[in-house]
Amino acid sequence: MNTRTVLLWHNNGAERIYFAVNPAEISVSRPNRNRVAALAMGGTVNLWGGRGLREVRLTTFLPAARSPFSDGNDPETVLSMLKSWQDSGDPIRLILSGSDINDAFLIEDVTECLREGDPDVWLSITLREYKFKSALAALAEKQSVGGQSGKVPSGGVPSAPARTDERVTPQTYTVKKGDTLWDIACRFFGDGTRWQELAAKNGVSDPRKLQIGQVITL
Repeated sequence: MNTRTVLLWHNNGAERIYFAVNPAEISVSRPNRNRVAALAMGGTVNLWGGRGLREVRLTTFLPAARSPFSDGNDPETVLSMLKSWQDSGDPIRLILSGSDINDAFLIEDVTECLREGDPDVWLSITLREYKFKSALAALAEKQSVGGQSGKVPSGGVPSAPARTDERVTPQTYTVKKGDTLWDIACRFFGDGTRWQELAAKNGVSDPRKLQIGQVITL
């Protein structure tokens, strides 16, 4: 039986959560943004609209201090951290072992269930995929082909206006304890494999050995 390990991290890995108890159930939704359009001669047709945002739901529990499953972390502290990440509106990185999920997500919902006589905190967490500004710009450009956003192209189906993202990627980043170029590329580009671009741009020979306080050009 395969064991799925879940890692959530925030603020470039400065805050991390490993669940002491692996989720009993993880569901991953991967919808398409298809649209149903009416035909002039009657009837309808289903038009492919590209992949939508993935949604991940997981259920687990945070063991109390006296539980044999406890890893020493106070469940209320972990719960408070999750809620603060949710309220911040910042993307977090979700890594699910044994799957292709290693991407930025937003926490959509944190539901806690307190059971009579049970000191453990039961959780249900919903996360939805987050798209960085560069990805949204590429999507908007793709949608603009064939007509301006919101106008009806020759196929007779109006294109939806692209949703803008007001987040702005900074020009530089100051290295903190534990940072690697992979972490920095994940945080600002949404793709850790782009660490080589940062290494070349900043003359870094070893991406795992950065100096605290070092300024990285993005």
